Amino acid sequence: MVRKVVTAKPSSTLTEVARLMRKNRIGSVIVVRGKKPVGIVTESDFIKLVARGTDMKNALAKNHMKRSVVTCEPSISVVEALMVMRSEKVRHLPVVSRGILAGVISLRDLIAATQFSSFYLI
Repeated sequence: MVRKVVTAKPSSTLTEVARLMRKNRIGSVIVVRGKKPVGIVTESDFIKLVARGTDMKNALAKNHMKRSVVTCEPSISVVEALMVMRSEKVRHLPVVSRGILAGVISLRDLIAATQFSSFYLI
């Protein structure tokens, strides 16, 4: 789990969100109000937005983020996280503790965590 989560405000422009992703070399930005996650913007969202011709400089995160954010508790196991990601078809899983964003788990993190294991999921 990455504890230093890159976040944006709902009022951030999509250009600002994209710059955060590029600068931090990440595939998603969690949109927060205070410390509570209210949405997520991912690389795949940007592909759809560009294809639609969205004006990134003026479009706000709150109008284009996924609002139904799939989250997990800090106690989730690697296998459970993989199962959630697979069933929900997501690659980024914000970790929430008592309603507050505590971290994020990416599919890349889980692959790295299982690399040294003899356990494989197919």
